[in-house]
Parts: sequence; structure tokens; C-alpha cells
Amino acid sequence: MGVCFKRNRCSNPATDGARPFKNDPGVIDRGMGKSPPADQSTRQASLKEIHRISLAGASVEVSTGRDAGLSVSVGPAGIIAGTGTSCDLTIVDDLVSRRHVGFHSEREGVRIVDLGSKNGTFLGGARIREISVTEDTSLILGSTTLTVRLKTKPLEVSFSPRTSFGAAIAHSESLRHVFELLEQAAKTDATVLLEGDSGVGKDVLATAVHTESLRADAPFVVLDCAATPPSLFESELLGHEKGAFTGADQTRPGALEQANGGTLFLDEVGELPLEVQPKLLRALENQSFRRVGGARSVDVNVRIVAATNRRLKEAVRRGDFRSDLFYRLAVVQVTVPSLAERSDDVAPLAEMFLRRATGDDDAKLPADVVRLLATYDWPGNVRELRNVVERFATFNRADPELLFSHHGGDGSSTSKFDFLALERQPYHEAKRRLVDAFHRALLPRVVERAGGSVPRAAELLGIPKASLYRMLQQIQDGEE
Repeated sequence: MGVCFKRNRCSNPATDGARPFKNDPGVIDRGMGKSPPADQSTRQASLKEIHRISLAGASVEVSTGRDAGLSVSVGPAGIIAGTGTSCDLTIVDDLVSRRHVGFHSEREGVRIVDLGSKNGTFLGGARIREISVTEDTSLILGSTTLTVRLKTKPLEVSFSPRTSFGAAIAHSESLRHVFELLEQAAKTDATVLLEGDSGVGKDVLATAVHTESLRADAPFVVLDCAATPPSLFESELLGHEKGAFTGADQTRPGALEQANGGTLFLDEVGELPLEVQPKLLRALENQSFRRVGGARSVDVNVRIVAATNRRLKEAVRRGDFRSDLFYRLAVVQVTVPSLAERSDDVAPLAEMFLRRATGDDDAKLPADVVRLLATYDWPGNVRELRNVVERFATFNRADPELLFSHHGGDGSSTSKFDFLALERQPYHEAKRRLVDAFHRALLPRVVERAGGSVPRAAELLGIPKASLYRMLQQIQDGEE
């Protein structure tokens, strides 16, 4: 078995340091596009040269366990296996964590990363944190065996030469691959489904699809499916007539009607209850509907962009999401990689957030702060990075230790981290100690400030509550 116990990075000098990534560049029907307007000609000319790389093709199969026979291909942005709904490969196993292990295609093989699981990922008799494999390999997770199978045919992946798409910026090939897919999709009226963890910037990319489309001058309307009660969803989507129900004191157009001629962004579409999904499907299929309590049909011409932090194909398999609605939404299906999988983007994003927070277009983060930011795994993704940089800009731009130290209510530091001691440690051990100290200093205080509510604390931190629960459990396990 070929195994490399170190992080593989791209060795091409032109792309050194960039990480490989997910998505299928063949999902766009290039015949669907319309001619861009004249004022877009310069931008389109710059897109003629599309960069490409070859990655190892692979799949992950459940060999033994309750889900034996289930198999998922490893795309350019990788896949995650675990019991959670945000996983690409969802496993039923009480000993497996919600987000247990990640698999990432690289040029020479597949990188496997344990995501801080409670019970561990085992290769042979050894518990592993991160390895790269170059041939078929079996792993043990709880009572489940996963087999990584490498394919003979490589995975050809394209990425855009651009480093920005709307307000989104990227130096990494992984996000520039997403840019390339969305640039093609923006030229058409095809429905786009954006999948990815909370905080990766799906809303920013959805807005960019609209602003780079032929509908840019028309409305861009957002409907937050997670925040809309099921009983009100039909009214929010389709609108209602005066007197349609108690409190309907006037006629109100819904999101579809408000977006006529433009784009409707269905945020967190994966949170829609099953009983509501047929109503959305009918409206999208027909582009014609009646308002609640109405008698006449309203015709619209709306482009749909949807986003979710769940993996809808897996939700369909489990019966949590309608297959017909999934296929209606996933005409162009794009997975946005996490910030941990595109570390090349941390520094430029941090600088952008600093300049926004300070109003200084020339502001730069100190080099030592940039290095510290680069060592962190960012479970809250871009949203968490923005919050950290804004705290740094607000409280003390000169002292990077404030980002990673615990402060009392009077402003005095109650714990300091010995940064110089890190120089005597191997890189991964230094990183582990730094992140552990950061979590122990910050997280309990934020939970306390949130009145003991972990969901509220997660909201304050700008990270998913599942990530905060996991980090708090790791702190507790380390103290036992």
C-alpha cells in the first residue's frame, strides 16, 4: 500500500502551494449560453484561457457496516464522511462522529484527514490524523469499514484565471474552479445549486452569479427557507391576496413575483420540510402560480439560484428531500470548498476584511498575525475569519496575542500563550497546541457570555453550533 505521512502539496511551480478541490467541470451545457452584451466583451475575452490540472480519480465505498455497498466519488473539492447531514457520505454508526473524516483528490493520490473525530480513524492498527495514499486502502471508523479505491482515469479539472468573481476573491485553485463553473453558468438561465458548509460564502457567490448574468439590472430577491415557518412559506413564495387569511389586510406579492425578470435566491433550501417542497417544485416548474387566496394566474420569468449546507443527494437517499425537487434545482451543482481546504485564500481575505473594518485601503496585517491565521482550521469558514479580523481591528491592531489570549472583564490578560516555545516544536504539534490554547481561552468565556447557550455562543462566534459542540467536547475530553 502506498502511504505518505505528510501533507501533499501541488508540485507544479506555477501553482505551488495551491490545494486541489471538488466539483465536476463537465456539468455545464455550454450550448445553453447567450451572447454577452458588448460591455462584457473585454471580460469574456480574458476568460478564453482556462487553466487545467489532473487529479487522481477515486471513490470511497462502505465495505462493512450498516451502509455496506454505498459508494461516493471523490470530486475536486473532496468529500466528508460522517453521520451528519452536511456529509457527502452519511454513515449510520453510533461510534462515528458527525463530520468524521475527509478525502481529497491530489495529483498523486488521495489525502485522508481525520476531522477531530471522537473515536478516531484507523489504518491497520494505527490511529491516523492525516495521510496520503497512492493505492486502494481500507479504513476503520467505529464499526464501519471504508475502502478508498483509486481509478485508472485521472480527474481533469479546470479553473478560472480570474482571482475575483463579484465580491468573492480567491487565490486558490479550488475556489477559482468554482469561479470557472459559475462564470459559465452565469451566461445562461440554468438553475444553480450551491452546496457547502456554513460560512463559506455561498450568498456572495449567488449574488455574483446574478451580477454577472444578463439579468444583472433586474431584481435579486432572497428567500431564507430556514427562517420561514412552513405555514407561511407558500405566502412568502407566492404572495397572497387581501383577506386570504387573518392578518392579510392587503395584497402582497411573494418572492417569485418580486424577482420577475431577475433572480430568486433560495437560501438554505435544504431546510424546507417535506410537506412544503411540492409547492416550491410546482412554482418552479410552471413559472406560473396563483397567490394564496387568488383566482388568477401570475406568470413570471425568474432564474433560480439555491444554496444549502446539506448534501441534497444524500438527503434524497435518506428520504429527507424530494428527488424531483433536487433534480430541478441541481441543473448546475457546485460545491464550495471550506476555508480549511483553500488556505491560500486566508491572507487575501483577512486583508480585505481589515480594510473594510478600518476604512483604510492600505491597511495590512502584521506578518506574525498572518502566520497565526494560516495555522488555524477555521471551522466557521470565511464568516469566522471575518469576525476574528474585525475583533483584531476593533480592540488592538498592534498586539497579535490578543487574538489568542483570554482576557478578564477588566481588560487584563488572565492567560498568555508562550509563542516562543512553539519554535521548538514540530509544525503540526505547534499548530495543535496553539489551536487548543485558543479554544480553551475563548470558547468557555463566550458560552458564559451567551448565558450558557451553545447555539447562541456559536452565533456570536460566527461558527456552526455543531462545530462548537465538537470543540467544547474536545476541551472536556482533554481535561478528564
